[in-house]
Amino acid sequence: MKISLTPLTRSAFQADLFVIGCFKGMKDLKPLRKTDPGFIAAAEAAIAKKRFEGKTGEVFSSYQTGYRQAPEAVLLGLGEKDSFTVASLRKAVGSVIGTANARKASKVRVLFDSFLTGAINRESAAKVFSETSFLAAYKFSQYKTRTKDDPPKALESVELVTEIKEGLSGLRSALAHSEKIAQAVILARDLNNEPGNIMNPPRLAREAKKLAAAKKLKCRIFGLAELKRMGMNGILAVNQGSPTPPALIVLECGQKYKKRGTVCLVGKGVTFDTGGISIKPSKNMEEMKYDKSGAVAVIATMGLLADLKLPVHVVGLAPAVENNVANDPQRPGDIIKMFNGKTVAVMNTDAEGRLILADALSYCERYRPAAIIDVATLTGMCHHTFGDKTCGILGNNPELIAAVQKAGEKVGERCWELPLWDEYGDCIKGSQSDLQNVGDGYAGTITAAMFLKEFVPAKTPWVHLDIAGVGNCTQNRFDCQKGATGFGVRLFTEFLSYWNAGAFLKK
Repeated sequence: MKISLTPLTRSAFQADLFVIGCFKGMKDLKPLRKTDPGFIAAAEAAIAKKRFEGKTGEVFSSYQTGYRQAPEAVLLGLGEKDSFTVASLRKAVGSVIGTANARKASKVRVLFDSFLTGAINRESAAKVFSETSFLAAYKFSQYKTRTKDDPPKALESVELVTEIKEGLSGLRSALAHSEKIAQAVILARDLNNEPGNIMNPPRLAREAKKLAAAKKLKCRIFGLAELKRMGMNGILAVNQGSPTPPALIVLECGQKYKKRGTVCLVGKGVTFDTGGISIKPSKNMEEMKYDKSGAVAVIATMGLLADLKLPVHVVGLAPAVENNVANDPQRPGDIIKMFNGKTVAVMNTDAEGRLILADALSYCERYRPAAIIDVATLTGMCHHTFGDKTCGILGNNPELIAAVQKAGEKVGERCWELPLWDEYGDCIKGSQSDLQNVGDGYAGTITAAMFLKEFVPAKTPWVHLDIAGVGNCTQNRFDCQKGATGFGVRLFTEFLSYWNAGAFLKK
């Protein structure tokens, strides 16, 4: 798909669909008549008859081969203008793409100016249009057999037309910038939507290596033999029930900016999670292919950072395993010695993500990071708490937490803080080991983060994102079909775009 911005002129060709945004209560459409006089006359008649009021998501459509911009034109309700936010605009753009798909339109023209308000500047609007258009149009369909009933063409282009005469080059740059971000999110979705029989740890490692070669990233893949030599026993223990070997994927970019402070991103990469001997219920177990959501977010972000050439040194780590029950799986009650020397009693083999993250977090110490952010579909408890509206955020540095939350709020990937009080540490103390991998059944999201904290290098600012409820969606939404969401890519990129180690670490 292609997205472009052009002046509002009488184009040499018609689109398949023309879309104009209309706020609630807007009755005078005279300023819009130059866009398509015939359609505007029809729209004014519909408004006069109260067939269209501009309520959020409301649609008035008219088909006439004589229309100037397209044979079919749509007035899209945007709701109250005073309460129209960037989040509202994202949903409106999703509605544009949804309407285009429903009409099987391949070329869509949109009056960009009709979606602007004083509260949303032009550059922000351009970014939202680009990013959301690509994400809303995304489909994962390579395993579906095409039939004669399939649409002959997918959506090919979204043309934004505008009367704005100045600053068009800046707006086009904003479109291009956001397209890069959207394509990285799409890469994360593609990797995550792949089923467990295709996307196992070695395949994920190969995909990371291929991305590194394309984006000129530094890449290191630690395989089974190396993980054994290193003592990465958390990763090894989780994967020992699988015939497929594990991997620790390490990507690095921006080495010349080390003096500005290194950021480590760590993502959980369980390519499929049966729960091990503590096996999961069969219902919805197919969704456990999304237990690699954190890893793919980190991998895709690293490629995007190279594209955007951000002046920051970032190391991305993705421990990749398959939690299976073949061969010789770890057992409840097993005690393992982790990479940092601490011992852990495995009370529940389905609490595996924290074991592989623990080794990767410990490994971060060699980079002397100024900050660590880990991301993982870690606990069902977080999903039960927040549903699919936000991820949980916990950490040891209030300034870092606030910075990550601010970035998430700006890009629409919200984070809500949970406490990480010392008292919760008592819940994960082992009786015959230093630690145990689960608590007493309560406050599961917090005790899981408390476990991870034990493996964060001393005095290092750290944030944990539990994305169990937002890593995939179980039904279609305005910017994502049922499946992987790519959550984390936009948040990380926004945070790193304004990274300044001294801004919060010296407070």
